[in-house]
Amino acid sequence: MASKPKNAVILLTAILLISVITPVVLSENYDRSYNCNAQFGLNNHTIHVSVPLSLYEYYQTKTHYLRNETDYQNLVTPDATAKIAETIRNMTATSSYADEEFANAVLTLVHGIPYAPSDVKYPVETIVENQGDCDAVSVLAASILKSGGLDVVLFYFPKAAHMNIGIHLPNKPYSTWMIPLKSYEYKGKEYWMAECTPKAEWQVGDQPESLSNETPIIIPLEDCEKTAPAQIAAKLDTPLTPSNITINLSSSPMLNYYDEQNLIVSGAITPAISDENIVMYISQNTTAWNVYTTKTDQTGQYAFHWDFTKTGTYYIKTSWSGTGNYSSADSETLTVFIGFPKFLIQFQTETYTYIIGKPEIAGQELRIRQGVKNFLNVNLTGAGVTLTGEFVVFKSGETLSTVRAPEYGIGDQPLRLPDNLIKNDQFCLILQRGNESNYNVNVKALDKDDVFQMQQLQGTKTAFLNASASVKENTWYKVTAKLSETEITAELRDVNGNILERMATANNGANIDEIGILMVNNTDRAVAFKNLAVKALNEPIPPLDGNITPTNELEIVMPYVNWVIVLASILAAAVYIVRRRKAFRALKS
Repeated sequence: MASKPKNAVILLTAILLISVITPVVLSENYDRSYNCNAQFGLNNHTIHVSVPLSLYEYYQTKTHYLRNETDYQNLVTPDATAKIAETIRNMTATSSYADEEFANAVLTLVHGIPYAPSDVKYPVETIVENQGDCDAVSVLAASILKSGGLDVVLFYFPKAAHMNIGIHLPNKPYSTWMIPLKSYEYKGKEYWMAECTPKAEWQVGDQPESLSNETPIIIPLEDCEKTAPAQIAAKLDTPLTPSNITINLSSSPMLNYYDEQNLIVSGAITPAISDENIVMYISQNTTAWNVYTTKTDQTGQYAFHWDFTKTGTYYIKTSWSGTGNYSSADSETLTVFIGFPKFLIQFQTETYTYIIGKPEIAGQELRIRQGVKNFLNVNLTGAGVTLTGEFVVFKSGETLSTVRAPEYGIGDQPLRLPDNLIKNDQFCLILQRGNESNYNVNVKALDKDDVFQMQQLQGTKTAFLNASASVKENTWYKVTAKLSETEITAELRDVNGNILERMATANNGANIDEIGILMVNNTDRAVAFKNLAVKALNEPIPPLDGNITPTNELEIVMPYVNWVIVLASILAAAVYIVRRRKAFRALKS
């Protein structure tokens, strides 16, 4: 008579793609180009770089707080700039003074970044924002040089409120200036000064006159960041060819009682290249990202098994760093709402149903099993709204029952389940029209009473559609919808564009002020949305011809499914925008 609560099943999962209010949902790259010369200015080249948005966001959310000057080493990221270093190394490899030429070439690159007062930055941020002060460009130069194999330190001048770098070379550097070269010794090694600001064409060993009377604090870089989630793509002289990465989400084909419940995040890169590193970023609040990696197969495809154990909102995207010829690429961003993260395995007697748990937290456990009531609540203003998107329904897990006697450990005991335990097990998209062209969109998990009340108002104040009865599992559908005071239209198509259901009707007298679309009426299902786009209608829409009749009796409700989805993506985008800024102000040159 044993039954143990198994982990990892969801009562409801809704996945929404962030789209804000534009039809384009693909992530952008930050492409930059820099002049870079070798052989003391005789060999000029252009370095083209491409930074994926995901990598920029990752470093923006990392801590920028510096307790003291030695913490500057935490900002140095050699792995992220490895492809830039490799590109410049190839340019200077044949020189008799390869290390010195490499160092001077890196200096010409960072001298091309406009000087501007700024907060403390990671190198990726400096490249994307294309500006920075002395510490920002010094940290960038140190990252590239260290990635290229040179021994580098940071020089910090407290009185001058300035920073540059020190480079150890096998030989004394050559000077084109009629001034002595400057170096400082640290742990038995000589480090030559290298000025990174663009005030002059500084080379290794040159010292700005303003620093001649101050000895720097030397900051070693042994404890700098060892690995980055991705790398900046780089190419010499010609721009990188654009690439692409797709993302999809599906349920695991098999579920074992003792396994973690997981979803499969998959996709492919173009061009199709094998053994390429793919990064998956997952966050619950966009203020910190968990990073996972895998590799592509021979056809350029990849897959992650994502185990989830907590309720809440997740943001998921994947990224490819590109190659020496192709730019980096980010996938679309999925927003995932998860409720009820555990298997509900219960044992039954003739009269009651029980689970095993601790009495002191029984209330909390039961509340969790009732799911998340409200995923989204967003208001819009306008003459109407249009929405396009895609959705899929797939199996996410199952609730099991047993009549075997329970086995349980110390502190646990049988807990009787209320008869109405499973309440919020029906996923519904709801659109409500308020006063003065205000629209409210909700993504909710409803119980049977909520759904029944909506059905009772069908045809008077509410249009209700049970879409769960007309879709198949593991099949993608395309949906478009429009809602205004005078019109309700919607289409459901398969992936090939064939119309499966179509509705077009006039909202006569604007008497319908609530629309509900039931997507899931079973706790063992998940609903996913992607490629969502929403647009507010600013101009009044002429009423439809009164002779138009719907092709589906439930047509009135279909448009609203799309509405709620769109607004969910808007909310996710708003959450993403509210991001904490850096906590420590960098020293100014």
